[in-house]
Amino acid sequence: MIPQGEQKAESGHEHQDADVPGVVLVGALVLLIVAISFFTARGMLDVARDRGTAEPAHRGEAHFPQPHLEVHPGADLAESKRGDEVELGSYGWIDRKAGVVRIPVERAIQLLMERGLPDVGAGQTRLQLMQARPSADTQPKQPVGSPAPEGSP
Repeated sequence: MIPQGEQKAESGHEHQDADVPGVVLVGALVLLIVAISFFTARGMLDVARDRGTAEPAHRGEAHFPQPHLEVHPGADLAESKRGDEVELGSYGWIDRKAGVVRIPVERAIQLLMERGLPDVGAGQTRLQLMQARPSADTQPKQPVGSPAPEGSP
C-alpha cells in the first residue's frame, strides 16, 4: 500500500468512462432474447391448446368415457358394505385347488380362542425370527389358509 503522501496525481481514478454503447448493446440483446423466449412460449402454448380442443374423432382416435357421478352415494356405500358383510360372515372357497377356504370372522375368533396362537419361534428373538424368514424371491406368494373342510361349503 502506498502511503498517502506518496500517491501520484495520476492514480486513484479512471481516465476513461464506461463503454456506454457496449452496455446498451448488451441490454438490448438481453431484452431481445427475453422477447423471443416469451413469444415462442406463447406460440407453443397456443398450439398445444388448439390441439387439446380439436375433436379426436376427426383423426380417428377414440373418445374416453366421461366419469359417472354417484347419484346416491349413501346407497352405493350401503350396498358395498352389505357385500362385504356377506363375504365376511359366510363360508366359501378362496382357492379350491389349494384348499384355502374363507370362514366367518366370528367363527375365526372362536377357533383362535379355543386353539390359541400357533407357537412359532418359541425361545427365539425377533432378530432370529426375521433372519429365519424365507426371502420373497424363493417362494411364490400363496395365501395363508387352513386345511380344506371335509365337505364343500
